[in-house]
Amino acid sequence: MKRNRLIFLFLILLFSGFFILNISYGFFSSVSSSNSNVFSASENFPTNPSITETITPTETVAVTQTPSPTPVLANHIVISEVQINGAAITQDFIELYNPTNSSIDLSGWKLRKKSSTGSENSLIVIGTGKSIPSYGFFLWANSADGYNATIGADVSNTNTLAGNNSIVLLKPDDSVVDQLAWGNGANQFVETPAYPNNPAAGQSIERKAYDSSTSISMYTGGVDELKGNSSDSDNNSSDFILRNISQPQNSGSSAEAL
Repeated sequence: MKRNRLIFLFLILLFSGFFILNISYGFFSSVSSSNSNVFSASENFPTNPSITETITPTETVAVTQTPSPTPVLANHIVISEVQINGAAITQDFIELYNPTNSSIDLSGWKLRKKSSTGSENSLIVIGTGKSIPSYGFFLWANSADGYNATIGADVSNTNTLAGNNSIVLLKPDDSVVDQLAWGNGANQFVETPAYPNNPAAGQSIERKAYDSSTSISMYTGGVDELKGNSSDSDNNSSDFILRNISQPQNSGSSAEAL
């Protein structure tokens, strides 16, 4: 009986030892497994992929600017201002302007006119010793009631101008230098078309300094008042403006250049 108990106790101890050994082995195996499963950080972190932007060139559009038209300016003596009556119906004048840089001898030069019906007559043949200064003026006027002296005319006589007339400036050989017509005369001396209106008493028609000049810019105090009278597109209608108060100038007046 005692022997059986010893055997039984031995078996219990053997079983217990086996059980404890098995648990210990499992524990240390788990620790070993955990240690071998430590996460390792990658030495190289992924970077963002390189982004290459492709720029497609836009179409180049060539812009051609239209240049401003070149002003048409006279290079010869021109008819610059005309009055066909003033306080009296005979107070007429014709002013010439020299846009060149040289004085010009006017000996033998002529002013002629056509009436409203187209009949032609002489206004004056300029005598010897008369000239127009560089960028200066020359003045013909009617001599009735001393008007010519009042405005300091360079030459004068009793001939007159009227509505719907036209005039021409000629060299001694009768070659045409300049022409001007106003109103609706017949068979005019004209650079087409004629200036459309007949100026009223005390008014005048005056050639512009520039093609862009206006009645305001050409008037006393205007930006073009002292710029001469060089605009010459061979068009009486567009080359002249109306002055409400005439301003005759003679060979002794101050020079005016653009």
